[in-house]
Amino acid sequence: MKNNLIMMSMFITCSSSFAQKNELKEIEKLVKKNNTTEVVKLLEKVETMLPEATDDQKAAYYFFKAKNEVNLAKNGIDFNENRSKAVRSINQLIKFENETKSKKYTTEILPVKNNLLAELVDDAIDNNRNKNYKKSSRLFEQAYNLNNVDTVYLYNAANDAVNAKDYDFAETKFKELIALKYNGKSKTYVATSQTTGKVESFGIDKKVRDLAVKSGTHSAPETIFNKSALPTIYNSLTHILLNKENYSEAEEYALKAYDLDKENINNLLNVLYLYYNTNRLDKYEEYANEGVEKFPKNELLLYNLAVIHIKNNENEQAVNYLNKILTLNKNNFDALKTLGNLELQKDAEVTNKINALPNTASADKKRNQLMQEKRTVYINALEYYQQAKAVNDKDESLNELITQIQDFLDKN
Repeated sequence: MKNNLIMMSMFITCSSSFAQKNELKEIEKLVKKNNTTEVVKLLEKVETMLPEATDDQKAAYYFFKAKNEVNLAKNGIDFNENRSKAVRSINQLIKFENETKSKKYTTEILPVKNNLLAELVDDAIDNNRNKNYKKSSRLFEQAYNLNNVDTVYLYNAANDAVNAKDYDFAETKFKELIALKYNGKSKTYVATSQTTGKVESFGIDKKVRDLAVKSGTHSAPETIFNKSALPTIYNSLTHILLNKENYSEAEEYALKAYDLDKENINNLLNVLYLYYNTNRLDKYEEYANEGVEKFPKNELLLYNLAVIHIKNNENEQAVNYLNKILTLNKNNFDALKTLGNLELQKDAEVTNKINALPNTASADKKRNQLMQEKRTVYINALEYYQQAKAVNDKDESLNELITQIQDFLDKN
C-alpha cells in the first residue's frame, strides 16, 4: 500500500511537470506571435502549478511573463502598469537565477531589459524637458528599479519630485540615497567632433569615447569631474522638512549641508531660518556673524541679521546692517521699508510724552516742540517709504501707511 502511494505521488508530480512543460512550450509560441491575451491565460494556469515546478520551469515562467508584459505595454494595453510589471518580473527572474546559480534565461532577458531601460530613460528625459516632473520622477524611479547600479536615476527621481512639489516622494528618495551612501561624484568623458567642431559628451563610457578618438571622428579628449551631490541632497531634504515645520529632523540635514558646502549661501540661510523659527537666537547670531565674514556683500544675509537685531530690540545695530544693504543696492525694497518702520517706531515714545503733558499754558511750548519731533519722525519715515514705493508700488500695507502719514502732515 505504501509503495502504491509513493508511486501515485511520483505520477502526480511527473504529470504536473509534464503539463507545465507543454504549457510553457505553448506560451513560448504565443509570445513569439505576440498573442498577449492567450499568454496571460496560460501564465495564470502555470502559476498555480509553480510549487511543483523545477527551477528551470520557474525561471521560464518569469521569463515569458516579463516578455509578455513588455509586449502588452508595446501594444498600448495598460502601458504604465504593464511596464512596471515587466520591471518587477525581470528583476524577479534575475534574482531567482542568481539564487539557483543559473544564467539561462538571464542571458536571454538582458537585451529586453536594456531596451526597456533605454525606453524608460528616454521617456523620463522627454517628460523632464516638457516639465512633466511628476511623471519623469516616477520613470526615473522605474529605471533605477530596473538597474539599481545606476544610482543617478534615483537622484534624478528625487530632484524631479522636488520640481513637481511632490515633497513626500522626494523625501523618501533623498533618504534612500543617503542610506545608499550615494555622493554623485562622477566622471564625464567628452571629445570634440571633427564634423561639427563642438565638444560632445560620451557620458560615463570612456571606452566608446576612446574608440571615437582612435577612429578619427573625434579629437581632444577630456575628462570632466563632477563634484559631489551630497550638499544638494542634504539641502533639498532640509527645505522639505522646514516646509513641513519638522525642525527637529531638519536640523541634522541643515548642519550637514552647511558643513559639506560652506560656500553655498543657501545652506547658511537654511541654518539661520531653522534657528530663527525655533527661537534659538544665540545660535542664529553665531552662524549669521560667521556668514557675514564669508559673504559680506550678500543682501539677504545682511537683512536677516537686521531682523534678528530688531527682534532683540537692538535697533541701532539693525540700522547699521540695513544701511550696509543700501550701500550695495540703493533699491532694496525690504531694507527701505524696514528703515521706515524703525523710524516710525520712534513715534510711540514721542506720543507718550505728549499725552503725559498737563493741559496748561506752561506746557504748550513743550507740546509744540514734541509735535515738531513727531512731524520729523513722520517726514523721515515717509522718505524711506516713498523710496520703497518707487521700487514696488504694489505693496498695499505700504501704500496705506504713506496715505496716513501724508494726511497727518497735511493736518499738522
